[in-house]
Amino acid sequence: MRKFLVLLLIILSISSLFLFTSCAKNADETIISSLVNNTNKMSYSTTYYSLKDNKKNKTNTWRQGMVSGNGMQGFITSGDPYSDTFIYQNMHFILPNKNTRDCPVVSDELEYVKQSIIKGEDIIDNASYDDVYTFHPGGQLRIDSKSSSNKNYIRYTNYEKSEVGVYYEDKNGAWERTSFTSMADEVAFTKISKSSINSKVNITLSFDDISTFANYGKGSEVDLKYKKIVSDNLDYISLVAHYPNYENSELKYGGYATLVYVVVINGNKEKVLLNKKTSESNYYSQDNPAIKITDADEVILIAVSDRDRNMGNIQDFDNQSDFNLLNNLYAKTKDVANKYFDNNSFNYDLALDNHLAIYTPQFNAVEIELGSQSNYDSNEKLLSKQRFKNKLNADLVERAYYSGRYAYLSCSGYATSRLYGMWTGEWNSAWGSKYTMDANVNLQTSSMNSGNMSRSYIGYTYFILRQLPDWQENAFATHGYTNCFQAPVNSDGDCSVINETCYPYPFRYWNAGASWMIQPLFETLLSYGNVEIPLSSEINLYELKQVLSLTEQPLTDEDIKAIEERGYLRLEEDILLPILIKSFNYWDQLLTEDYYTSADGDIHYEEGKNVLNEKEYFCILPSYSPENNPKNYSSPSTANCAIDIAACNDNIEMLLTVIKDLNLDIDTSHFEYVQSKLPPYLFDDTGALKEWATTKFEENNKHRHLSHLYLVWPLSQTKNDENLKNACIQAIDNRNSENEASHALIHRSLIAARLEDRESLTKALVKLMNHTIHYNSLMTNHDYDRSSGYCTDFAIGYLGIINESLLYSDSNSIEILPAIPLSGFEKGKITGLRSKCKSVVNISWELENKATVQVTSEENQTLKISCPMSNDEYSYTFKKGEMKTFEFILK
Repeated sequence: MRKFLVLLLIILSISSLFLFTSCAKNADETIISSLVNNTNKMSYSTTYYSLKDNKKNKTNTWRQGMVSGNGMQGFITSGDPYSDTFIYQNMHFILPNKNTRDCPVVSDELEYVKQSIIKGEDIIDNASYDDVYTFHPGGQLRIDSKSSSNKNYIRYTNYEKSEVGVYYEDKNGAWERTSFTSMADEVAFTKISKSSINSKVNITLSFDDISTFANYGKGSEVDLKYKKIVSDNLDYISLVAHYPNYENSELKYGGYATLVYVVVINGNKEKVLLNKKTSESNYYSQDNPAIKITDADEVILIAVSDRDRNMGNIQDFDNQSDFNLLNNLYAKTKDVANKYFDNNSFNYDLALDNHLAIYTPQFNAVEIELGSQSNYDSNEKLLSKQRFKNKLNADLVERAYYSGRYAYLSCSGYATSRLYGMWTGEWNSAWGSKYTMDANVNLQTSSMNSGNMSRSYIGYTYFILRQLPDWQENAFATHGYTNCFQAPVNSDGDCSVINETCYPYPFRYWNAGASWMIQPLFETLLSYGNVEIPLSSEINLYELKQVLSLTEQPLTDEDIKAIEERGYLRLEEDILLPILIKSFNYWDQLLTEDYYTSADGDIHYEEGKNVLNEKEYFCILPSYSPENNPKNYSSPSTANCAIDIAACNDNIEMLLTVIKDLNLDIDTSHFEYVQSKLPPYLFDDTGALKEWATTKFEENNKHRHLSHLYLVWPLSQTKNDENLKNACIQAIDNRNSENEASHALIHRSLIAARLEDRESLTKALVKLMNHTIHYNSLMTNHDYDRSSGYCTDFAIGYLGIINESLLYSDSNSIEILPAIPLSGFEKGKITGLRSKCKSVVNISWELENKATVQVTSEENQTLKISCPMSNDEYSYTFKKGEMKTFEFILK
């Protein structure tokens, strides 16, 4: 019996070793220093999770991987020393479903809905909840080599060099492979070199079956077809797939591919056939090809993924051997290979330098210093130090900040981050990894301007512009309104029509969306000025000629030609002005005098009424405050939502500012009239701001969303209104049911920063940091106890929390340390933050002593400089380019 127990213990020990971790638990500081130049701008893990090639993996396995991206291309790598996997990604990869891709025309229901709300009658229907297309992974490349006992294993991300690496030692020497996704060449590179004692590279490259991805078999992926192809000259290995042939699918003739170009230095390549590990009905290859590489000094992999809308009929895919998509990807990677290959060597360092010429100025634009001068702790150790503590660990706060900047920059340039950022290793990702714009996208873009990365606002602009024709379709289909916009709650990146229309989730009546999505671009104007948005294949000017016109008449061909010759769109006059006018046009058609709010807060309907009396206001209905409904009314379709009042007011304020900036001869009296007749905010018997500004509906505080505090963040209406500020603080106190969703705590933290509520912000941030929301890669889950989907809301939204806690600004003032957390920030500095008054700000502080702020203005202006923790206050007139330092004695 004793021998049996000893044997069992040995087996269990070996099993756990191979399942999760390398032999080494603590990496030598000397090794870390040899791999990265700045230990404060990197993270590393001493454990890894292996992905299996013979069965379906669990979601938690791929989610531990380290990530890379250039905004379009990217990957997740497991870091397994002997069977590494790279899941390649393209930001636009979406898997079609069987849903129709249009916004149902329901404008004839509008009057019924309005009357039902006025009468307090429930609104019901049998409409289905038709979801958007789902973000999906590209091919999963496996790099197999002969396994051995190893030590000193680490996998790391060097944020400063935008490089992911794996290091380990075994009997054949010390091994390292490094990877990055290039912003210069738009491909992903991996370098695998011979060992420290010149042991050669011997590996096999193959693509895993798609059924090994987590969640396989639960969605449309079972209806696609795919092949694995190795080129005759062994230049590349690829996976190509055809999307399902659904009748309503916009991608029924389309497909996607991942291609990996293989460069071998002083070694041999041969095509080999592997046994297929899984049984799938949608695999259409005669064999399972791989590339075996032997006795190489170095191997360079150049990977790229893309899709093709015109791959042909799926019936022809079985016998198809030539694909235009693969030919294009091959030509792209071959050109890149030739660019850096010379005299039987590959200049990987030059490829990295070309990428860093773009990446480094963006990443290093903001730097933070809170913790140790040199931090050698692994991610696991830092997370363990923070776990269940009631104070923030400064080292983890700092590392997570750099991790967030890296992740955000990885998702920037072509769009903006999805729910999953730009990564997934699973089919049927939670909520489709879509862009959810009633909180999640907004949280992840909270640092878009303060973070001082221009790729972020450029990609975000493309993301908005691509949606605008669909926004116009939405307004007409749901309300019958013309020449105006209505944003959806959800977009998959291709399609932004409102096809989720059932009344339990009445997204068709979400009025605030367009204003909320435009608001970050207006902040870009305040922060950077009237920047130029370069033309790109990501936008089609001819598809935008209606939405970018100031009138109902589209831009002419001559207008478009002039823009093309210029090469860019001007943010203020070409983008903000027309879209703010069309966004206002929606409000203007929604707000009619026959539905009105009386002075006592009640809502009314009076047929034929066309004039509002002195103390009468518009009634905003239908109105929707995501995703809540009043305590005394079961329908979420309501009236006078606080978010709508704030968003409409914001739309008008932004529009008036742009008109004034451009010195346009436009009569603004109607805009100002509508603004004056918006229903006033109301307060409940606790003094809290009401979510619905009418006496008809009772507050429902058992909810995680804080949509009614839109006036606090992203706006700042409470900064100079103490009564309104106190009402919003009370509203937060009343709503303590944030549940497990991290976005509720992130939203709460951003609002707390604007309210200068250090205690509330710290409490929310501590809860996020000391639970298990982080994976060992420092990417995050949707829930703070990691019980839900992969989600970068916190990984990236965290940047906004920190920036907002250290700097508040508006068009003529700067306020430092408005809500600095109560722990983890006792002493520190942050440099490069961008303010909303076209200036760059550096801040250093010792909370028991003083704070110093250095302001560099990018225009001639007078600014007010203050700190709520000090009695000191300054007013200074800057000249363009002038830098000035101000000191505050802290109380």
